[in-house]
Amino acid sequence: MNMPAGGDLAQHLCSVDPMDMRHAVRLSGEAQVRYLRTALDSCGFREHLAREGLAVLGGLEGLDSNDWPIMFVQVCRVLGFLLPQSVSDPGCVVKEVTYRGGGLGERTIRYSDSRSGGSFHTDGVPVPGPLPDLLGLLCVRQSLTGGELVYIESARVLGLAIRRMPELVRILSVPFCFDQRRKDDQRAVVLRKIIETSECPGVPQRLVYLRDYVESGHAIDGIRPLAQSEIEAMNVLDTVMNDERLHIEGRLSPGQVAVSDNSRYLHGRHSFTDASGPDRGRLMMRCWIRRVLDE
Repeated sequence: MNMPAGGDLAQHLCSVDPMDMRHAVRLSGEAQVRYLRTALDSCGFREHLAREGLAVLGGLEGLDSNDWPIMFVQVCRVLGFLLPQSVSDPGCVVKEVTYRGGGLGERTIRYSDSRSGGSFHTDGVPVPGPLPDLLGLLCVRQSLTGGELVYIESARVLGLAIRRMPELVRILSVPFCFDQRRKDDQRAVVLRKIIETSECPGVPQRLVYLRDYVESGHAIDGIRPLAQSEIEAMNVLDTVMNDERLHIEGRLSPGQVAVSDNSRYLHGRHSFTDASGPDRGRLMMRCWIRRVLDE
């Protein structure tokens, strides 16, 4: 069997002209968004994202770091509408992804708040409602070691997994309870199918995944335990996803932005170690985006 190749995240880098970014900082509101749309098109960023489903934006590095979050949000606004990332706070459209203590094995700790690696997943699974179309990540500070982002094409994972276990689609196309991991409601779950199928011609099957949340959701009292066949099917998915030949990975430099198609790519990271001292830990900023079509 020929194994599809992964690659280096740096191969997806599109760099906007730093002079364009410095000019954009001086604008505001919709004028800033319009200018950035032209700048992103000039460097091929939106075209690359549409074609490959994954793109890294360079060019913000020359700005003052205080301007990075503002420009990141405006870049995301060029791509669509920002979605809330919290059930309790609908105004939370930008989240700081950083270590907040604890490990992923703890019931109320989310992946984004841990230093864990692996756990390849679809973003947005613990929040009710439609999943985001695009995931945007801005690197503000890198970790001392580790923390490389890893992307894997969902269709490749499914194709290889189905070859190993032909009944996988049937087993994983039923509702599963994804743990919301909320401190205020530790029984809260979201029902989602791990494999979503479509009756529309040309629309591929979609993998919706974050195994840790499925397992902790089904461990809640009163929720059905996972069947052995479901565990075996997820084991097959994990075996395929852990093959590094499928991985597109790399470390973002501070100021760089990665945007990925949330239905086309699963993603994760390598575990990481932070530098000691206040305000020296790995810090990313995250946006969930509902895509808009070009006018």
